[in-house]
Amino acid sequence: MNASRLEKAVLGLWCALVVLFVILPLLAVVAVSLTPRDFISLPVDDLSLRWYRRIATRSEFIRAAGNSLMLAFAASMSALVLGTLAAIAAVRYRTSFSEAVRLAITSPLFIPMILTGLAILVFTTAQGLTSQGGRLFIAHLTLTLPYVFRTVIASLTAFDMNQEYAARNLGASPLQAFMEITLPQIRPGLTAGAVFAFIVSFDDVSLSIFLTGNKFNTLPVELFAYTMNDSDPMAAAIAVLMMGASITAILVIQRVLGLKRLLG
Repeated sequence: MNASRLEKAVLGLWCALVVLFVILPLLAVVAVSLTPRDFISLPVDDLSLRWYRRIATRSEFIRAAGNSLMLAFAASMSALVLGTLAAIAAVRYRTSFSEAVRLAITSPLFIPMILTGLAILVFTTAQGLTSQGGRLFIAHLTLTLPYVFRTVIASLTAFDMNQEYAARNLGASPLQAFMEITLPQIRPGLTAGAVFAFIVSFDDVSLSIFLTGNKFNTLPVELFAYTMNDSDPMAAAIAVLMMGASITAILVIQRVLGLKRLLG
């Protein structure tokens, strides 16, 4: 019992240290974004929202944010459709190629984003696709597809197919049975997958940095370029807003699907 308690205490201490290691830098960024000074510093005497207000005066950030929102919406909706179809095929039609299909779809999760970005850049250039927005759409669709695929598979695995079979025996067409029986029950997985895909696309920088340009830029890449030349707290304010969007997405996923079920 003493050894077991000691192991639990050590494990608890280690988990607490890991949480602090992750959380403390984020809290520091939040604090810096509230400083009234013109340089990066902690707000010692007073708090100010001046750097949040200044974001609205920078047209390049507003334009990049609009591009990121549009791109994330297009990529997440496309990934939702393709990922759902792929998940249905993987769960219902088990063949000798099922594992190969799963591996191909989820491969962007374990391939370095730098290599993926370079590969897409080389491929699109060779195919004559010069549109920066088109390149980014292909890249972000590739990036977000695995998240939708995994969440929909999690929902379909828990679904009892006998319900759909019963509906078809009662005269419903395959499409009607899916739309009226299956779809309402897997909707939480679809919602979680779409939200996850949206935020992953919106926050991406390592993949997008190879594919953006002066005609089409995203907010994370614009922020990255800004920090290369300027060191004022506005970068921290933008980072806090993006962190807020990510935290909101995680809360939505936890609410509609559950992180344990998603990661399991």
